[in-house]
Amino acid sequence: MDARTLHALLPVAIIIGLGLSIFAGYETTHPAAEGACSFNGFVSCAKVDQSAHSSTFGVPDYWAGIAGFLVLLAVDVPLLRTYKPVWLYLVLGLSSLGLIAAVYFAYVELVVIGALCIICTGAYLSNVVVFAAALALYRVTRTESSGGARSPDAVP
Repeated sequence: MDARTLHALLPVAIIIGLGLSIFAGYETTHPAAEGACSFNGFVSCAKVDQSAHSSTFGVPDYWAGIAGFLVLLAVDVPLLRTYKPVWLYLVLGLSSLGLIAAVYFAYVELVVIGALCIICTGAYLSNVVVFAAALALYRVTRTESSGGARSPDAVP
């Protein structure tokens, strides 16, 4: 995949993750919405939301997604405008932290709670796409840096 495509993929994946995190917050605070993604005893947003394990240090877990994707978006905008490596390094670092958080939250859902929230899983997967795209972009730009190219237009 070329740098132009990877640059375009980043904000799309970030916005999808942000939207899913916002919806997770909405369904948590509006119990009638929980039924939209509760299909059985295992695939059940309601079971996850109503669990005592859906917050960390007293903060609902969906806020981690909302805040994380907002910060990623705030860092991705200057990356898209300038193509400076420092912004890419920040996206890569932040998405790495998000990946760690996603693994933890998925563990809590699947092992501790014994249920799967498909909205949350969608947000986790969005972060995986952000991480993978940022890592691929890092590799492309690292290869390019020896040739001096900085923008995605310069990638063959």
